[in-house]
Amino acid sequence: MFQRLLLAIFLSLSLVSCSPQNTTVERSTEQKQPLTYVSLGDSLAVGVGSSDPSRRGYAPLLREQLSRDTGREVRLVQLGVSGETSASFIGGYPDKETSQLARAEKALKNDPGANVTLSIGGNDLLRTAGADDAARREAISRYGRNLDLALKTLKSASRPAARITVLALYNPAPGSFTDEWSGRLNDELRTTARSNEVAVAAGDRAFEGHEAEYAHYVRNPPDIHPTDRGYKALARAFARTFDRA
Repeated sequence: MFQRLLLAIFLSLSLVSCSPQNTTVERSTEQKQPLTYVSLGDSLAVGVGSSDPSRRGYAPLLREQLSRDTGREVRLVQLGVSGETSASFIGGYPDKETSQLARAEKALKNDPGANVTLSIGGNDLLRTAGADDAARREAISRYGRNLDLALKTLKSASRPAARITVLALYNPAPGSFTDEWSGRLNDELRTTARSNEVAVAAGDRAFEGHEAEYAHYVRNPPDIHPTDRGYKALARAFARTFDRA
């Protein structure tokens, strides 16, 4: 009887002493698992205009920031396509299954809960150069519908859902029709993002008053892409939304 009592006490103490250690090991292993960041969209997502897109576009800069903030490895999945519009992003017959949106769905299923950034809409706007106001209004309305479909699809692609941030468009061509219409497109973007409970990175506000140093257009039209300093500003705009999450 006495021996059985000693054995019971020993086993009880062993469980108490081992359980926290096991929990600590499990938590430590969990913390070290890499995070995934998926960059979606157009030439801005790719980093066109920077001196080194693989290092100085906003996507690699943001990957580095996320890694510093979390103390974890961050894997960048770059799916952006230069020249992409909201229509080509979601795709249509016969390319729907190979669209960027379809590829993003697959990536998110493989990495549930990933961080996602989306830059789309600049090419929708630029394609209305020379169009009348009615055509531009229709283009922005169509953009809103496409963006709504894209966000709903991305949010439902995985459980837990991805953390999505959409980039508000800076004025790509100061002194042109974009002075007014980039603001109208951003109104549509913010309304659509809000209805889908998705964050917005204020790229438009980050560039205000800095167009000459942040974008190539002022000195080298018709290049509407950001400079290295511009991409740093966009990365900061994205990082602020992550800080508030």
